[in-house]
Amino acid sequence: MSVFWHSEACDLVPDPVSGAALCRLTYAACHNTNLYFEQPHTTPDGRRVAYGRSQTVDPRLPPTELCVADLATLKVAAIDNDIVSTWFATSPWSGKLHTLRSNGELLRVDLATLEREIVVTHWPLPPKSVLWSVTPDMRFLLSARACHDYHTELIRVDLDTAKAEVIYRRKNVLGHMQINHHDGRSILVQVNRGIAMNHMRDVIQVEDKHPGATHIVVDLFDGTAREMPLGEPYTAGSTGHATWVAGTGRIATPVRWENMSVNFTSDEDRPAHDPRHPDGNFIIAGPDDDTFRIFPAPDHLFDHASMSRCGRYFVADCVCHGIPGPVEVVAGNIETGKSRVLVSDTGATMGGPACSHVHPFLTADNRHVIYNADPHGLGNVYKARVPDGFWKSLS
Repeated sequence: MSVFWHSEACDLVPDPVSGAALCRLTYAACHNTNLYFEQPHTTPDGRRVAYGRSQTVDPRLPPTELCVADLATLKVAAIDNDIVSTWFATSPWSGKLHTLRSNGELLRVDLATLEREIVVTHWPLPPKSVLWSVTPDMRFLLSARACHDYHTELIRVDLDTAKAEVIYRRKNVLGHMQINHHDGRSILVQVNRGIAMNHMRDVIQVEDKHPGATHIVVDLFDGTAREMPLGEPYTAGSTGHATWVAGTGRIATPVRWENMSVNFTSDEDRPAHDPRHPDGNFIIAGPDDDTFRIFPAPDHLFDHASMSRCGRYFVADCVCHGIPGPVEVVAGNIETGKSRVLVSDTGATMGGPACSHVHPFLTADNRHVIYNADPHGLGNVYKARVPDGFWKSLS
């Protein structure tokens, strides 16, 4: 496939706090976003990342154009614009993305080689399906659909046979589904207790003893679901942005804080952490745990987060200065409990549009953090080069 690489990047002033080299990767006159869904859309060597661009405020939704950025050459290229599915299913750091074309073909794109492969010729589900995640061996893809009876169904698609099978259903809004890239079968699922949605996207209230967002783990093959000590009544409700901690069977997620308004003007209005975990709002828990663990960061308010491929580090946006900011990117070592600011002002406004959300994640080699910002109204994708000695300082 012939691909035209061109330059849109612009180096920025290094971060005054960490010294990180900052660069805006995109500049097209439309919204650009890094496809964040806590599953980094990057190659195994950390050199290339995928992003989407469109005229809409969330280029992860159709109509969108799939693009790739090369972090070594600082050039970008458009790969495909015939995309009808919602989101791009991947296994984190595999560099392989799956999307649906308008003719019903399921396409696999390899960011390293830029090869496009038709995996399924006749997609067995509706054309505008939600594509969430794939197993590390690329055999099974996880999709989902909202049904007329206000249940959400998790659907396993066998990419060898094109057979689709419902493995779990629940009368709640479910989302942010991620297959564990270590065991290839545990699915992390966000559960929005207290609300349900039908196929027309009508939302209703559902009675629940403990409303609010939490997460469960569902088995890809037998559909069994396991809960964990996360969300009410154990912690404040999840922000929804959870991620697997590699090789542990546990997840990590920021949870909400008291006084959810972050546009504060005085210390009296300043948000506070929930009394159940006053030392921070970054929670680590698993379905086999009796209780949760808090990453100690009382001065930070984390919203979106992502873990490193090695499972040691995390990066998260921080709104402790209020919105519109400055909004930081903070990195931490969950083994030592140490954290540092990597980007002191992303320029993101953190408003309603998804392209204004920072959505940070680490490349596979831990050398770059990829994030979004919209300082001039249009969403663009940025990178921060992690300075030498930065990770060592968190040991």
